[in-house]
Amino acid sequence: MNDEQSLKAIERENTALRKRVAELEAAQAKLEALCSLSPAFIALIDRDGILREMFATPVTPAEMAREGAAVPMASVVRKDYVERCIAVIRGSIDQGTIGSLDYPIHVGPHEVWCQATCKPFSDDTVFWVARDITAQRQLALAQAELRDFQALVESAPDGVCLASQDGALFYANHAFRAMTGHGDATPGKRLFDLYADEQHQLDGIVQRCFEHGSWQGTLALSHHDGRAIPCQVSMVALAGQAGRPPAVATIARDLTPIHDAERERLALQEQVIQAQQDALRELSTPLVPLAEGVVAVPLIGALDRSRAQQAMEKLLDGIVQHQFHTAILDVTGVKDVDAESADALLRIARAARLLGAQLVLTGIGPDTAQTLVDLGVDLSGITTRSTLQSAIAHALAPRAGKAAGPRSRAS
Repeated sequence: MNDEQSLKAIERENTALRKRVAELEAAQAKLEALCSLSPAFIALIDRDGILREMFATPVTPAEMAREGAAVPMASVVRKDYVERCIAVIRGSIDQGTIGSLDYPIHVGPHEVWCQATCKPFSDDTVFWVARDITAQRQLALAQAELRDFQALVESAPDGVCLASQDGALFYANHAFRAMTGHGDATPGKRLFDLYADEQHQLDGIVQRCFEHGSWQGTLALSHHDGRAIPCQVSMVALAGQAGRPPAVATIARDLTPIHDAERERLALQEQVIQAQQDALRELSTPLVPLAEGVVAVPLIGALDRSRAQQAMEKLLDGIVQHQFHTAILDVTGVKDVDAESADALLRIARAARLLGAQLVLTGIGPDTAQTLVDLGVDLSGITTRSTLQSAIAHALAPRAGKAAGPRSRAS
């Protein structure tokens, strides 16, 4: 090959090289233009997680891109995600596939979540493109929380509804739809229709709710069948935002079960009290048989009309059932004898005489005797003894005399 041919060959090679350089420069310009428009982090990263080259983008300033070479991912990626990122890079290089993952990085005091896609660029590096998905993640979390909250509200046992400022309902959960009796037709109703009996004060309640932020109290909810359901109601004003007009959230708890339980509790309490009173009366008016035909009735406490009636009934029943001929009424434990108590004693004595039994009254102290005298109570028809022992002796004396009589005649 002569010199001329050699020069022509070199010229062809130079032309080809210049063309290739121009193509590379054009590709470089296109890449830079693409990077300048892409809101993503773009870099070449080797299989050990070391950044080999960074490209300037709207999120990566040119100065940062120039200084980013040889920076390990571990310096920005959250510690527990470093190995995951390296594993994705190596898997992409070894398998020649596109890899992807979400990972967090530290940007000052903040944590930013990125979604990365990588593709093999050489035998030892990948082309890494990551975009900020922090807002999307926050939105997804907010939507998930909203779905959870909606499920919670929908399954809540209390009635929950949302109404516009003029009282028109645009949401009602399952419990509130059941409480009104209107079912799925509840949205579209008005608060003033559902709390018809409270309409005269509901306007003021809603107004105060918007003025002070909330209101709590009791209202009667009108059921579809005409029943009035007592409810504990909490209202919260919701400020208008993002184009949404102001609204009021209402939580209503049906108080009917509580009222029913309270009535049952009071009825049971009354039954218990009555049973206790009956037991106390039974214990406070015992019949104590002393001998054949003789019974003692000790009275303790106050002797009012009800107590006297109960003592009379019990004594009279005992006289009939056990054929008592003498009843010793011991009033030692009776305090504050008054006209009513004295009258009760006389009625007991008269009732006993009508059944053929003698009443012996014992235990009258000085104060009681003075009271009876001051009241002018006539006890002439009642045998009295100062102590229970003397009353017992009196009751047994006639029987002893009768027992001795026949023996003396027999002798």
